[in-house]
Amino acid sequence: MLPDEKEHTPASRSGKAPERHPMVMEGEMVVGCPIDDTLILVLGIGGLTSEQVTVFLNGDPAMSLKVPLVSWHLKEPSPAGTHGFVAIVPTNILRRRSLKTVLFQHKAQATRYAFAGRAAAIGDLVAMVTDLAGADLPVVIDGLVEGLISGPIGRKKLSAITALLQAGARSDGCVELIGGSDEGEIFVQGWAQDLTPSVTRLLISGKTPSIAECSISVFARPDLQDQASGFAGLLLASEAVEPNDIERLLFRGRRGWRFTEVYDRRVIAGNRETPGHVRAILPRVRSSTEILLRMRSAANRFDGAETVSSLPFPVRMGIDNAYRVEGSGLLIAGWLLDPDSHVEAVKLRRHRGEAQLDGNWTRIDRPDVTRGFDNQPPFNAGLNPNRHAHGFVAFAPELEGDSTAPFYLELTLSDTRRAFMPLTPTRITSRDAVVRQIRAIDPNAWALRHIVDQQLVPLLRVVSRPAPEIFGVVDVGAFEEAEGPAIVIGVDERVEEIAPLLTLLALDPETRRAPIVIAAAAELIDRIGVHVRRLANFYGLRLRLVSASGSEDLYDALEVGARAVSTETVVFLAASLLPRNNGWFHKLLAAYHDREACVLSPTLAYEDDSIRWAGTWVAGSQSDRALISRYAGYPIDAVTGMGTTEVATATFECCVLPRDALFSVGGFTRGYLGTHEKGLDLGLKLKQSGLRSYWLPSAQMLGTDDISVSDKASTIALIERIDRQVFDSRWAKILTKDGMPSEVK
Repeated sequence: MLPDEKEHTPASRSGKAPERHPMVMEGEMVVGCPIDDTLILVLGIGGLTSEQVTVFLNGDPAMSLKVPLVSWHLKEPSPAGTHGFVAIVPTNILRRRSLKTVLFQHKAQATRYAFAGRAAAIGDLVAMVTDLAGADLPVVIDGLVEGLISGPIGRKKLSAITALLQAGARSDGCVELIGGSDEGEIFVQGWAQDLTPSVTRLLISGKTPSIAECSISVFARPDLQDQASGFAGLLLASEAVEPNDIERLLFRGRRGWRFTEVYDRRVIAGNRETPGHVRAILPRVRSSTEILLRMRSAANRFDGAETVSSLPFPVRMGIDNAYRVEGSGLLIAGWLLDPDSHVEAVKLRRHRGEAQLDGNWTRIDRPDVTRGFDNQPPFNAGLNPNRHAHGFVAFAPELEGDSTAPFYLELTLSDTRRAFMPLTPTRITSRDAVVRQIRAIDPNAWALRHIVDQQLVPLLRVVSRPAPEIFGVVDVGAFEEAEGPAIVIGVDERVEEIAPLLTLLALDPETRRAPIVIAAAAELIDRIGVHVRRLANFYGLRLRLVSASGSEDLYDALEVGARAVSTETVVFLAASLLPRNNGWFHKLLAAYHDREACVLSPTLAYEDDSIRWAGTWVAGSQSDRALISRYAGYPIDAVTGMGTTEVATATFECCVLPRDALFSVGGFTRGYLGTHEKGLDLGLKLKQSGLRSYWLPSAQMLGTDDISVSDKASTIALIERIDRQVFDSRWAKILTKDGMPSEVK
């Protein structure tokens, strides 16, 4: 590190002329210009003219190395020597020690220099070299750039190279058109004198300096002088560059470094328009076969049009549905007819993001596709009547890149050409996407299990959608004056009538004056709101209606309802449940306060008095489930007289719990189709946070299973299996004999 390096303010930024350093002119000192943490340029005057010299940092023989040197004859005489020089000196061997002196040795000659007390910025160094080199400046800059560009190039080093070239490169033509692409390549078109048809390395100067490889082709421009020609090139930068940010292209031509300025009135083509510009110029350009193939590939990029149906050989494709799940990805179902195996790859693309689909998609039988195309052009040879696996279902995680860019499928064919299928995904919830896909498949299909394991479960595992939020709040009665724990009633689409529950709460003196919250998705609140207000006014209830956005099920509704109150304790209650006996509310609260902070639930029973839920325990090794409800199906008399019991998890269809505990663990986990495993998931999260769960047998509620009345039994069974797989993937390692906390075993 040079003295005062951190305090230096570049003269080029301050607007002041750079210091000439009189001691440098007398040959006693050199000026250091740090490029990055491992490299420094050393400017001085002397008699050194070699292209390589040995340097001793701080005069230490242990810190010696050979370094490149760029020298030139001074434009004005100096008593210190005949030549100026800049050495490119690595400094990593210093190990953070200050660099105060440097000794140059070439053959028998050795010269020792001290460093000026203040380091120079690259702009100052360029100004001093310009002052000392005169007409030799382009040659000096060329040598310095060649020395810097040879090794690894970081952002600081690239900025220094760009600054050098801005000072020493000469103007050569202009860029008239710039076009982007989904693959990161940038198409440039213009004219120049010193660009040759080749693959060349150049620098992009602009908002974000970058190094790029450029495949150049040239074409005749009769409107220009004889020495100039048109060019069309494909830039592939080392990092993402936006076409609008490019100001100059800096390249090494036949006569040194040149720059091609971007014309003020240049045309900026979008990703969809660029292929058309490439196709227009392609017949006129000349270059190597490799570059022309790259140009043809660029001309054959997605421009928004569907091109699979126009292929001259037997390949056709169709999309049945494309679902975009927020916080997860895309679920795509369709068919690809390719009897002769022309298609080598199928990718989902958007902007600069891509995902290969055919590596992990699930193929399914589609005999309807076989029948529809058999003996139709270009399938005149006929299709194999025994092969129908043309369908596919594929899940792809969300792609990076411009969120406004369109999605499309890209088919890579065996002759290197590509074909495209635009996609217009439908934004839906993870549950809707999975359930719709399940309903669309024959439950007896051989591929169904693979679709579940490889497409649907991965979709649900990565769901990270935001928590449901309060959309609107309406109070009926003196809600703010109500005291005690709030009763939060969650309503979902299974509940057709809420009047019986509200009536029982109104007739029970323990709940009549309690603050009651009814929470549901906004569309459900709109449907039941008028009736609920009428009941609340009639019975004098203190009630709050909460509509939710992003609510998918009962537990989402309960979570939003809890957000709408400030009481320390809340009582969750599904709208599908009814109290079996009087006194349930008092029993729950009394048992809860006896144990301080916890989660406590009553027994849930069916209308025939058989047990639906009576505590959840960790299963034994003989069970295929990690957690089980031990008394499920027993007569309710089997638990009569039992005391309050600690369990692995409570049920959130009816429970009392600390409100803050719910939000301290992030609420309910998203990515489940039903509520059973979703409730187990929250129970385990609360258990990990230190909150115990209890079951109170003497308090009892009546209700039905959490199933959709509109789904077939096979669909319901499949939904349960998917949720079980998602749950096991998250908790299997913890729900082991050694991994589960001892108090819940």
